[in-house]
Amino acid sequence: MEWYWLLTLKGQRNEGGNFSIRTWRWNNYLIQYTVAGHEGPAILLVHGFGAFLEHYRDNVYPLAEAGNRVWAITLVGFGRSEKPNIMYTELVWVELLRDFIIDVVGELVHLVGNSIGGYSVAIVAGLWSSLVKSVVLMNGAGNIIPGYSAFDYSQDRQTSGAARLGAKLLLVYLRFSIRNILRSFYPTKTERADDWLISEMIRASHDPGVIFVLESIFSFDLSLPLNYLLEGFENKVLVVQGMKDPLSDSRSKLAMFREHCRGIAIKEIDAGHCPHDEVPNEVNSIIKEWVATLESEMSSVPSKQLQ
Repeated sequence: MEWYWLLTLKGQRNEGGNFSIRTWRWNNYLIQYTVAGHEGPAILLVHGFGAFLEHYRDNVYPLAEAGNRVWAITLVGFGRSEKPNIMYTELVWVELLRDFIIDVVGELVHLVGNSIGGYSVAIVAGLWSSLVKSVVLMNGAGNIIPGYSAFDYSQDRQTSGAARLGAKLLLVYLRFSIRNILRSFYPTKTERADDWLISEMIRASHDPGVIFVLESIFSFDLSLPLNYLLEGFENKVLVVQGMKDPLSDSRSKLAMFREHCRGIAIKEIDAGHCPHDEVPNEVNSIIKEWVATLESEMSSVPSKQLQ
């Protein structure tokens, strides 16, 4: 914990987005976040696997300047947040997000998530819908499974020697290949996978505890389908899909969304896996319009504060 406390003090202002960094204690772990804007609807930005709040370097302030209050968080196990020796699962991050909304934001939020962050915000919406105004999935993880039964999901996770070895090998591979991997995520603007972003990811890979985070890759359970989680959010879900995502078949995924998720809005854009960072101006415009439209529709309902 002392290591991460010193890291927090060193990075109170950072190069990636010149954010004012704050620290929140969650389950006695040190979690970094930033906030911009003084009034307006609350938006919470959630990064993907291996990223951090600064991945929203060109989104936080533009969204705040449009009349919103914008939070971005670095989930436990990533960036400059603490990386304790725990069993990392998608449910750990989901519970962290739930508590952050209640303890820090203090009101209903528009949740925005990329990749595994998108899957995490979908679970938050599915389990604690009273905390969420809308959901924006940007190349989110997870699947559409018609005819899903809620009783198929298992929370039993175990680590193994094979997972530990796999994590160590993966760490070595990532350190040597991160530049090429990131550039494949930014097919239309490879220059956005710049030296700062790469160096910060490599820096984080040397933090104490990183190996436990990488072990989680071998035990993820994404079996809770998005159509089940978002069932009660008709007309309150926006999918922003970079159509050149190297990690998924975007057209097939969007076809499943259209067929099995009623009232869903979809924006197809010319980008890869991280559209918010590859084409931030386009994504910012989409999110601004989305939030403004929903807020206008909900204007007759008094704003709710969380107790």
